[in-house]
Amino acid sequence: MDPIDSALTMAGPMTFAKGKQLAMKFVQAVAILIAAVLLVVTILPAAERPVTGLQHDFEHFAAFALVGILFAASFEIRTSLLLLAGVAYTLMLECLQIPLPTRHARVEDFIVDAIAICLGIVLVRLGRSCVLRFQS
Repeated sequence: MDPIDSALTMAGPMTFAKGKQLAMKFVQAVAILIAAVLLVVTILPAAERPVTGLQHDFEHFAAFALVGILFAASFEIRTSLLLLAGVAYTLMLECLQIPLPTRHARVEDFIVDAIAICLGIVLVRLGRSCVLRFQS
């Protein structure tokens, strides 16, 4: 049991359940916020896009893996549906760039983004599955 679960358990069962539910809502909000930020950054003119200094593919991979991790950790949706939604989301972001004069939709970006979001989802779901097996 992690320290947060231990502290909430000592406070009582009702507090534990409410605290865990509140934490999940917070992570859901963060996941949605980061997905929205990626949407905005995707459609901004290239000159206004923030620069991290990281290599292009690594930057994409890290951002989309984080979204996958957060969504998989906070939403109780079947993994297959979450994977499908993740790939659809990355495809949508690339397609949104097609009509924009300063942006370029790239198949390579779509592939990197889709792999990253799916890897984030799968890692969280596998980790959760392992934890549940060891607890029982």
